Amino acid sequence: MSSAENSSGHILHEVWVCGGSNTIFNGLSAWLLMKGGGSLQWSGDDSFAVDVVATAFLLPLIVAFIVIPLQRSKLNKGTLHSINLGPSSFMQSLADRFPASTAKSALLFGLIGILIIAPVTLTGLYLFGVQTISPEYYAVFKGLWAGLIAAILVVPMVLIALRENTSTHTIAVHGS
Repeated sequence: MSSAENSSGHILHEVWVCGGSNTIFNGLSAWLLMKGGGSLQWSGDDSFAVDVVATAFLLPLIVAFIVIPLQRSKLNKGTLHSINLGPSSFMQSLADRFPASTAKSALLFGLIGILIIAPVTLTGLYLFGVQTISPEYYAVFKGLWAGLIAAILVVPMVLIALRENTSTHTIAVHGS
């Protein structure tokens, strides 16, 4: 098996594990917290919009704080090798722009959630005319939505963790 096949296989494995576990965890958590309650609204105490925004920030942040150190640990132990998908890869280009610091990368993933994922999700719900959601349907939606987010974002997280010379990647700060 070639290095490229090993890299693709590892990334695909992480997509399935991270996406699947987040689907189950977030769907089940939403159902347990909301079962037996009333429908969720855009605003108020039972706001699905607030939950979407909070989850869009926290999910990428927490997943990055788990995935990046775990992958780096495996790299340092020799269990995994560095991965570089090449300059034509959008995901590699994205990952290469992130700082080496786990905390800074995790914060950037959280900001991506707040600035891109939450607005796109809420716009979609608005355009589909969603005004209220039952707890059961919201649990299904949240599980699938969170799983999809985790499955997509784990790819650049793995690439950040497994890039060559991770310890030498730094952000250049001009004017300091």
